[in-house]
Amino acid sequence: MSSINTQTVSLLKQLVKIESINPSASAQGSGEQKVAEFLEAFCRERNLPFEYQEVTDDRANFFTWVPGQEPDRRVLFISHMDTVPVDNWEADPFSPDERDGRIYGRGSCDDKGPLAAMLMALSTLGDRKPRATIVLGASVDEEYRKKGARKIAQSGVSYEAAVVGEPTDLELVVAHKGSVRWQVEVEGVPAHSSKPHLGVNAITGMAKVILALDKINETLSQRVHPLVSPPTLTITLIEGGTELATVPPSCRVWIDRRLIPGERPADALQEVENILEGLRKGPDKINVRSLLPALEDPAPPSAEATKIAAVAAKACAEVAGTGQHRGVPYGTDASQLSLGGIPCVILGPGSIDQAHTANEYVEIDQLTKAVEIYQKIMLSY
Repeated sequence: MSSINTQTVSLLKQLVKIESINPSASAQGSGEQKVAEFLEAFCRERNLPFEYQEVTDDRANFFTWVPGQEPDRRVLFISHMDTVPVDNWEADPFSPDERDGRIYGRGSCDDKGPLAAMLMALSTLGDRKPRATIVLGASVDEEYRKKGARKIAQSGVSYEAAVVGEPTDLELVVAHKGSVRWQVEVEGVPAHSSKPHLGVNAITGMAKVILALDKINETLSQRVHPLVSPPTLTITLIEGGTELATVPPSCRVWIDRRLIPGERPADALQEVENILEGLRKGPDKINVRSLLPALEDPAPPSAEATKIAAVAAKACAEVAGTGQHRGVPYGTDASQLSLGGIPCVILGPGSIDQAHTANEYVEIDQLTKAVEIYQKIMLSY
């Protein structure tokens, strides 16, 4: 294993050791600060410039960069520092385990593998000066509301393009879905369960709402996009009732509506509202409403025809034999970056099938190839 490859593996292991669970996902989560402090120490040791960008609640994005021959041109390489919580691990998720050509540990592929590869690619450019200034951003809150990426998009700093580090098996993702998530509530009338006719059962009403909403998937399945699967609507959470012997006065569900490129969150919300209005006016007169505002992550425009996609495809082909344009159903920081007009591709080591799982891992071969791919993009754009 080459020196750079060995350093990359070591760097990833150090990152995995730092618990950085998103505090919005778990009260026990420490957040991203210690990762950012580690990145600061890494940059200081290598005389790399760095800065923080305050986002919210003492959570800050971290940046380092290498000036380009044309310093006013900037290309962003971004990976997130936060992880999801840990459950049902066979071993300590923060004690990285190297075996069978893999590194196991929370964040190994999502998203510290891409972060380590990007950082190593940037820090080993040496005397090879890129054309554009290469900025590496380590973002906060990707796993919840993507506030870090939104802050970058709203900062007023312009970027010609972005490479978003996520586990794609080194495949080049140029399009992905967005999402809009919100709650729907049915209000009933409480009564003693021995005389249910005196009340209005909110859970029974919600059952009818759910069946009506589920039918929307028949319509959504007809909307074809060449790179991503059709849009979907999923009921993901439900809660209702107060206690065992009372007709439930309220019931709520969470809706997860996945958007394809070209769909607007407002239009998806209106489709559901039209169904709810029919239920309110229908024979059952269900007292149902959407609870807004919704959590919105728009689907970014496809990057198929962009320069960054062409440059990245060439690098992927040369190093890994990949580079065909792909679409995926999940979301990334590209959702928010695209609001700032930044063309984005998504590319990184590891499989999305391992992300968020117990015993998460990344293939070392992919990790080290990612360093070379990122570096080729940095030097070619």
